[in-house]
Amino acid sequence: MSPEQTIVVTPPKQREVEYRNSPEGLTRIYSNNVALAGTRFDIKIIFGEVADITDDKAIVENRVMVTLSWLEAKLLGEFLQANVKAFEELNGPLRLPTIQQKMIVPDTFPEANK
Repeated sequence: MSPEQTIVVTPPKQREVEYRNSPEGLTRIYSNNVALAGTRFDIKIIFGEVADITDDKAIVENRVMVTLSWLEAKLLGEFLQANVKAFEELNGPLRLPTIQQKMIVPDTFPEANK
């Protein structure tokens, strides 16, 4: 190849992605607890909800398990970090809330107790 020749490499065109919900609809769950399990090939993310808390333990009802390849998990982690960082830049740092030890029962309708 002579010094005058130039090689131009054109990157492949980015493929469009179309997202569709299944005919049964999109399943929605609430989760306030996450557990992880992994193998050499993938990672399982188990989403659950704290159902009860006693002095001795917390009881978690597992709702759904999602299995991802390690590569997909890494990409998910990067997307989550970028979005949490952007959220904190707008709203300030996230921190664990402090809660009262007992639920407060207000006297909303005092005349009903007479």
